[in-house]
Amino acid sequence: PPPPPPLLLLRYNHEIAYACHHGVLRSSLLACSVVLSDHPAGSGGFVVVRGSHKSNFQAPPSMINGLEHSEFVYQPETKAGDVVLFSEGTVHGARAWTMEHQRRVALYRFAPPTCAYGRSYLEEGAAGMGEGWPKDIYPGMTEAQKAVLLPPYAIRLDRPVQDGEGGLRVESRSDKKKAFDKEVFGTRYF
Repeated sequence: PPPPPPLLLLRYNHEIAYACHHGVLRSSLLACSVVLSDHPAGSGGFVVVRGSHKSNFQAPPSMINGLEHSEFVYQPETKAGDVVLFSEGTVHGARAWTMEHQRRVALYRFAPPTCAYGRSYLEEGAAGMGEGWPKDIYPGMTEAQKAVLLPPYAIRLDRPVQDGEGGLRVESRSDKKKAFDKEVFGTRYF
């Protein structure tokens, strides 16, 4: 048999954390999988350890690598058009696809405006990694389209956002709050 995959060493990651305190749920990164092809029982594809987003303890590496405890790994039975919502703090992955048709989903992730899950927001070649949006995608784009590709940051930093009619508007904090920050912190933004 082939050697097992390398062990994943997981540490607490507040950027994808799920928490419930005093009856208030918070999920820093929500994933939304729109199913585009049927995923019948036993077909493989998306799997999850139900409830693991609430765990205060790491899943055993043997479970994460698919070597043991498979009875706790659940593959939801879905049809094209179904939507699966899950916290990125949930142990999830994919089993080998066994169907004749291609597995297709559209994956969306939602996070607070100051949080980024991927590195696509970095400038091309940032940190010597060659990651980010290629420069050749910008020609011909409107300012509203370019605003969608901006790195995450809060509206308190005068972020341009789409106005719903193809244009942009700048969302900002009140002049009073900006004046307070300038007086207290010595800068427009704290």
